[in-house]
Amino acid sequence: MSALRGLLDLVFPPACQVCRKSATFPLCAACRGAFRLVRSPVCQKCGKPLRGPSDLIFTCIPCRHRRLRFAVARAAGIYDGTLREAIHALKFKGRRALAAPLGALMAERVAGVRLPAANLVIPVPLHHRRLRERGYNQSELLAAEIASRFGLLVRSDVLVRRQATEAQSGLTLDDRRANVRGAFFAACSIEGQTVLLVDDVLSTGFTASECARALRQAGAAQVVVLTAAIVVLD
Repeated sequence: MSALRGLLDLVFPPACQVCRKSATFPLCAACRGAFRLVRSPVCQKCGKPLRGPSDLIFTCIPCRHRRLRFAVARAAGIYDGTLREAIHALKFKGRRALAAPLGALMAERVAGVRLPAANLVIPVPLHHRRLRERGYNQSELLAAEIASRFGLLVRSDVLVRRQATEAQSGLTLDDRRANVRGAFFAACSIEGQTVLLVDDVLSTGFTASECARALRQAGAAQVVVLTAAIVVLD
């Protein structure tokens, strides 16, 4: 196996899976350093960066007007630039090795934040048709990395996506909410568990909220959301 690996490395030299220029696999220091990380202060509900003193508690305006079913959400970085490219490479280009550095980044960013202690890690699921087309669920790969760092159990059998929803990007706010309403259900009881729900990107929070609704109906005490990135409209 090592001989085969060596031969493949000669034919296809290891490279950064984002810029494809550096020989550092799977993510080079330059690309990692270009990520825009989330800094305090942040919305105490969705984790979106806010402008203001870090010693005050804020909730962003959208979160004041939406009923989001999760307890709190946090993201490692801002969904733009190099981080967006890395997530797209993981999600759409089959570059699964990026799950390791992205999952490590998520774990590092959340380790210093005071959040409810989770018992289970559950990835946001893909519909079975999309999973068959892609061959893997990027959120499940991220969840496995995070769980290994915190010594938690990943349960990919709990949450099921019953509808093949449209991509949320490009939809209006109302359409995004309607697109995922009732799209998920829990296949088994998780009575009393605090769940760490893992996804790649948080935008409006509606997908995570619908997942949290299903998990709460299955008995979860609360749901904490962790994503690699969050969409911020400057």
